[in-house]
Amino acid sequence: MATVTIPGALADYLTDRFISDDETRDVLDAARRGRGRTLVIEPTSTRVLHVISRFAEHILAIPRAYTRATRDAARLWITRAGNAPALMVHKFDSTEDAYNRTQCGDDIRDGDVLVVEREGVVGFLRSAWPAAITEAHGELHTVEGDPRTLDDGQYVASIEAAEQIAREHGFALAVEVEVEVEVVEQFARTARAADAVEYAEQVGATVATVEDAEALYAAQLVTEADATAGTWQGAWIGEQPAADTLFDVERPAEQGALFDDRAAAPAAVEVERADVVAPEVTRASVDAYLAREYPALFAPEQSRPLALPPVQMWAVTHRVVIRGEWQGLIMCGLGRREAYDRADVLRYTGSKDVQVVPCEHGPHAHRDAQFPARCEGCGYKIPTGTEWHEACRPRPRPTPLDRARRAAVISAQFDRALDASAAVDALGDEPPF
Repeated sequence: MATVTIPGALADYLTDRFISDDETRDVLDAARRGRGRTLVIEPTSTRVLHVISRFAEHILAIPRAYTRATRDAARLWITRAGNAPALMVHKFDSTEDAYNRTQCGDDIRDGDVLVVEREGVVGFLRSAWPAAITEAHGELHTVEGDPRTLDDGQYVASIEAAEQIAREHGFALAVEVEVEVEVVEQFARTARAADAVEYAEQVGATVATVEDAEALYAAQLVTEADATAGTWQGAWIGEQPAADTLFDVERPAEQGALFDDRAAAPAAVEVERADVVAPEVTRASVDAYLAREYPALFAPEQSRPLALPPVQMWAVTHRVVIRGEWQGLIMCGLGRREAYDRADVLRYTGSKDVQVVPCEHGPHAHRDAQFPARCEGCGYKIPTGTEWHEACRPRPRPTPLDRARRAAVISAQFDRALDASAAVDALGDEPPF
């Protein structure tokens, strides 16, 4: 079963936040701790990854509000999982809950679609104001006029997605939208009537009403369409010279295309369309899709988190007195700062010709000296010989015996304090000397 690892600092951030998305919250509740502070999850769909990417993008949007480890973890997640889509759909139990979550939710952005099926409300987030496009709006704001014209059409994509969801659920849209549609249809009828009257004036036809002009114009449009398509008025018997015929054939005459090649052409056969059956969504298909779309998420876990390539090592050469003679010594496999610190100590102790030079063994000869000097939890550098930062070290839970010992120590301290207080009272306001 495919798993995804969330970096430690980002996992701590998600643990402290309230996740409004039910699917993402269930996945995080069922997660287990991995190496250090990392969190291993089993995503049920790509929406879980998109919601986590929203939180990571929020961290990077205001970097001064978070620590360096949190920013690095968010940047690492974006590199592996990618950015979240610009438009997402969020479902809530009530319009009041939807309103409150839009004000403080880090995973909800401007333009996202809001759905409250229980109250029959569908809307979108306009900056900091959630607005409904349906007749029922609950605690959400309403929109006057066509919402597509808001802010120079900035929310057209959001409104179209919200209207599509409302139609799928059978929710009635706002009255203002229907009035706008009627206005568009009325304008189209008026324009068609004006074109019909203008055509009647051009051909010199005598019409009494606008309806007669529209009928004449509609017949002309049908004739032009038939001529374009090559139907019964579109192809003619042909223009023949007057010497070979009894009379000239004029093109406007209504004659059928009986001798046209298209008359003998076989009729088009309608192809029956087979019903397309949607594939069954199973756990295996979801895992296969995630592994195909996000291969970097399912790569094998590295032996060292955030392992960096080998860097240049340094050595310290100096001369020291051994058995009454000056002899040259060398210490290699050191970092740059550590090498200069060692050199200062050797100069202070009296060594001669102390120099810091590059190590001749190469960077790969001292890998054991490099990688152990990194924290097992966050992956940052730590002093050589240690494995954890104090903040990253897993702290064991105290046992009942430890609690009992701690309680006994506190009780003994109280007893000593009471004894000292009683001894002071026994002096009777006289100094003890």
